[in-house]
Amino acid sequence: MADDIPPADPADVDSIDAIINALYAAVSFAAGERPDWSRFRALFHPDAALIRATPAPGETRPAADGHGAPTLSGIEAYVTRTTAAIDSGALTAFTERELSRRTEVFADVAQVFSAYERSADAGEVVRGINSMQLVKTGERWWLVALTWTDERDDEPLPSRYLR
Repeated sequence: MADDIPPADPADVDSIDAIINALYAAVSFAAGERPDWSRFRALFHPDAALIRATPAPGETRPAADGHGAPTLSGIEAYVTRTTAAIDSGALTAFTERELSRRTEVFADVAQVFSAYERSADAGEVVRGINSMQLVKTGERWWLVALTWTDERDDEPLPSRYLR
């Protein structure tokens, strides 16, 4: 499967800071543009999981807790879903930036909690947390899992994630 991965810019994957910054840059795009899918794909291990913990606004996925079931996908399913939203005109611009980060590292494993702020199309600003698991092989870091959830009225971002 590693043959399916576009080559990463070594500067994007040589540190945790670099790969997180590259991820935010790759998914953000202005009106009339698109995410940098090649760069995005190069950051992730081919078997990585992308998990939206709660439904997107307007989306319903029943779950016992009333907050909705998570959406699990691989990289290509995520790219396909997001590209379809862009092609249909449902998503015309998307900007996500990091507000703060907490990182734990042991040897070749890292866990990153990254608070984000994003805006899309209508300019509504949404905040939340990206939980990222990374592993280091050789000279590079790989994203192996990315789970995110948006802030809600009943679940505001903890103050430790706000600058």
